[in-house]
Amino acid sequence: MSIATKTIALTESIQVNEGSHILYFYQSEELYLENLASFIVSAIQLNQHAIVIETPERFEAVLQKLPNLLSKNEYEPFLHFVDNFDFYQKYQDFRFDRVLENFKTTVQPFINDNLCARVWGLVEWKDQPNILEKLHTYECECDLTVSEIGYMTVCCYDGNSVPSYILTEMMKSHPYFMTDNEIVKSSLYQRNEQTVFPSLATQREIESELDFYKQKLDFIHVVAHEVRNPLTVIKSFATILKTELHDPDVQARLSLIEDYSVAIDHEIHHIIQTEQMLTSDTFWKMKLIKVNPLLEEVYEIMMVKARTQNINIKSDLRVPSNTIIHGNNMGFKLIISNLISNAIKYSFEDSTIYLNSFIEDNKLIIDIIDQGIGISPDNLEKLFQKYHKLNEEEAGQGIGLFMVYKLVNHFKGEISVESELGKGTSFRIKFPV
Repeated sequence: MSIATKTIALTESIQVNEGSHILYFYQSEELYLENLASFIVSAIQLNQHAIVIETPERFEAVLQKLPNLLSKNEYEPFLHFVDNFDFYQKYQDFRFDRVLENFKTTVQPFINDNLCARVWGLVEWKDQPNILEKLHTYECECDLTVSEIGYMTVCCYDGNSVPSYILTEMMKSHPYFMTDNEIVKSSLYQRNEQTVFPSLATQREIESELDFYKQKLDFIHVVAHEVRNPLTVIKSFATILKTELHDPDVQARLSLIEDYSVAIDHEIHHIIQTEQMLTSDTFWKMKLIKVNPLLEEVYEIMMVKARTQNINIKSDLRVPSNTIIHGNNMGFKLIISNLISNAIKYSFEDSTIYLNSFIEDNKLIIDIIDQGIGISPDNLEKLFQKYHKLNEEEAGQGIGLFMVYKLVNHFKGEISVESELGKGTSFRIKFPV
């Protein structure tokens, strides 16, 4: 079944995909101001805030046009000006990471208050080496960011001064292309082929180090796909029988079959994700991600796995719903699920695992605490090494914590661990928010 793409209104009559990234190459100064004024008016008519990243002179010029379209009381609460000289830091070389941080800082108050907003930004820079590569990297990263937070963004360039080859490159990172007179879908936009490596050296190092493990996964990947189909049938039959048989003991056993089916399916999915991690750039792309839905999703899956081992999981998720960090969804879920899965593996029956999260000193803190067998001081020193296993008797390749460590560091986070033999282990992860 295909999933419908959610759309939002660009104007009252034009719909674009939610979180759209629009490229605008303008020729006429007058038509540019007309389009900017229309952008602001449409936002207010649709009860959205308009963030305008512009020169003070241009912003003043568009303010002169607005009284003919809206009263000051109508537009003033919804209109927000950001000086593009400071936003793009034109007094320095163009650095996409600094600009993306400015973008995050600009939109964060609107995310905090759950407000709908759209962004208009005039992109300007001074002549400098490798500007095409820098702009392309910035626009690709921005495309990932705006699609995640759901804000429409219009990136504006002066078509009279920007070379045509830059236009061609920019169209590859924008799903929509706009001129003074029309807006169309970009024929060059191919998001699945865009690859941005904030840490290319790190990825190369990991791929070379894990080549042997990747060969093992090639075989596992084939087997996993063959297992999943009959597993789905087993779970479906168990669910059907539960509705037909009303004996409590029988229903409890059928529920256990369902839980085991879900747990096995998750393990297969985890194996496939790990393989994807070694063969693609998906886990290493950086964008803004919302934390709460991901924590809740992993918690629900791990609850099922813990039940099959007769272990309890309790959560205390005290993270505001608007919390966002730099990372990516797949990598973040892999970090949390790996740590909880290990906690389940090394816990005693009838014990409890705790998943806690909160904000402290402008950092997202995630604690995963178990009451299991613990880790010896010798093993603690080698914990994040490749192929190191806590217990040779347990199944696994000893790769999980190594990948967790790599991902946490790639997301600019920190990970620490405390443990005592026979009393349990506590992992703490910190991410800047």
